[in-house]
Amino acid sequence: MADDIAQIAGEEQAAAERSCADVTTGEARYLMALLDMQREAGGDPSQASLARHLRVSAPTALEMLRRLRTLGLVEAEAVRLTPAGTSAALVLSSRRRAALQIMQDVLGIEGDDAEHEAAWLAASASPLLGRHLISWRAHGPGA
Repeated sequence: MADDIAQIAGEEQAAAERSCADVTTGEARYLMALLDMQREAGGDPSQASLARHLRVSAPTALEMLRRLRTLGLVEAEAVRLTPAGTSAALVLSSRRRAALQIMQDVLGIEGDDAEHEAAWLAASASPLLGRHLISWRAHGPGA
């Protein structure tokens, strides 16, 4: 039973990593923003609020939402992550938290600058770097 659960968890993690690897840096930024906004508001953000959050135009946000819907990461009728989108966004957010810790603790970058750089690093990290970021945060340097 425990082996079955571990196998399922491993398969879900591998699927999430594949979905992270399959998105562009821009798509990853939108996924993380949607996850953040859904958590903060406790509901679905509007397209306009998403555009404001990411400091892009409404048409730019609409085009990206269309792309994410085509990829099956955002629901067709709402500005809401699908289960696959949520899974990818959670992995990306874990990478972002690890990158933020590196920005602050190792590089001495603080505030909005650290958050901005951490988001870009998390969004553009390869699956290998992403795994190492998460492992570093969980176990410390050298893990």
